[in-house]
Amino acid sequence: MCGIFAIINSPNAARELYFGMVHLQHRGQDACGMLTVSQKDAVPKFNVMKFIGHVHNNFSEEKLDRLDGSMGIGHTRYPTCGINDASETQPLTLPSPEAVGLAFNGNVVNYPSLKRELQERHGRIMSTESDGEVLLNLFAVHYNEKDNVQGVKAAVRKVMEKAVGGYSVVMQVGGKGILAFKDPNGIKPMVMGRRVSEEGTSYAFASESVSLSAIGFTDIADVKGGEMVFIGTDLRVYREFILPAKAAPCSFEWVYFSTAESIIEGKSVYDVRERLGIHLAKKVKALIPDERIDVVIPVPDTSRTAALALANTLGVPYQEGLIKNRYIGRTFIMPSQSERQDAIRLKLRPIDHVIRNKNVLVVDDSIVRGTTSKKIIQLLRSSGAARIYFISTFPPIRHPCFYGIDFQTEKELVAHGRTRMEVEKELGADRLIYIEPEDLKAAIGLDSVCMACVDGNYPTPTQDMAEMKNTREIQQKIIAGRKGEPK
Repeated sequence: MCGIFAIINSPNAARELYFGMVHLQHRGQDACGMLTVSQKDAVPKFNVMKFIGHVHNNFSEEKLDRLDGSMGIGHTRYPTCGINDASETQPLTLPSPEAVGLAFNGNVVNYPSLKRELQERHGRIMSTESDGEVLLNLFAVHYNEKDNVQGVKAAVRKVMEKAVGGYSVVMQVGGKGILAFKDPNGIKPMVMGRRVSEEGTSYAFASESVSLSAIGFTDIADVKGGEMVFIGTDLRVYREFILPAKAAPCSFEWVYFSTAESIIEGKSVYDVRERLGIHLAKKVKALIPDERIDVVIPVPDTSRTAALALANTLGVPYQEGLIKNRYIGRTFIMPSQSERQDAIRLKLRPIDHVIRNKNVLVVDDSIVRGTTSKKIIQLLRSSGAARIYFISTFPPIRHPCFYGIDFQTEKELVAHGRTRMEVEKELGADRLIYIEPEDLKAAIGLDSVCMACVDGNYPTPTQDMAEMKNTREIQQKIIAGRKGEPK
């Protein structure tokens, strides 16, 4: 879950990349970077800046002024592959055959075997543990810059044929233009928009629609699975399905990752979350019809919409019983367990008089490791809650995700190998209620979505997942060792 942004024919690409990336900061808070192309000289020049941390803390006016050019790509990183080294920060670049740069969101499941193939058969030298570097090299070895658009198409086809996983990619292809494409199943989101102004027509791509609409882009539409779009400096748009497969957009996007203002695959994130709350209200009525519920409170921020809809449907007061420290980022996407636990202690504080002596129904977007949920229940107990009904707007997560969400082993998952009642006991809730998988699908309103973390039905081949899992466990030990955590 990273944020990607690309723009072409902008009066100031760096500043627009900055604003687009700020609106995608919720997708990745570990690192950020941008690449622009200066075309003042005969040979286009890549300007690249990359930093650890947030966009607004690193890109000053002076730095943006140095990133001249009318097109470029940007990235906000949530590391799900690699060892969190600064060298893995995107965009990643290669000088040959023609200078190319890449930023992507997702995971390449078979990247260890692809890396070996690229090194042994093609002599590629790779310096990081990033699957993004593998994608970039895979494109480069199959790209013939002399064929222009046909060369781009041929290289994208090879990437789609060889790279197994979920990925949305934006690339800077020399000084020729911007390229965007998605994996055949379209697991990771990406949209394209157009803006017409007195300064001309601009095009942009982003992980979420909010980062385009916020800077004046319209005609926003999804890039589909297996599709590529190439926009050259002449602003001709080449759009073609290269290798489409059965659509399987990630269901977790609507529940947690994406911001409420966004629209994914034509479905409003806000509306989906509202429908989740309505479905859950019906389930609460059926499962605990005789229990008194005094107040419904959300776990801020992503569960607010569902919690309000649930409260309204039940006819129960909705109140803010947990206040979020706005200076603490999203705990789920922090790279280590100790960082998540420390952040939870700082992130949420209860409002005692909302909670004390009340039967509290608390709504959270999901339960993954159980770390946050357990701490929240302890906070509510310490504030005098009489009973705690804990509601999840996502079904039990019992299987790893290999497509860009960083729970790639079963042992991380609190629901793996446990019944609902066992998870309930582990968390310390008086009652735990999950939404049903069919209700989640109904709320999203699409015929086909990826719910592999719930049902184990992965939309891509699975033969490389064991090696990916082992590789990630080794990487996590390296990360933990650097932070002084137990390995």
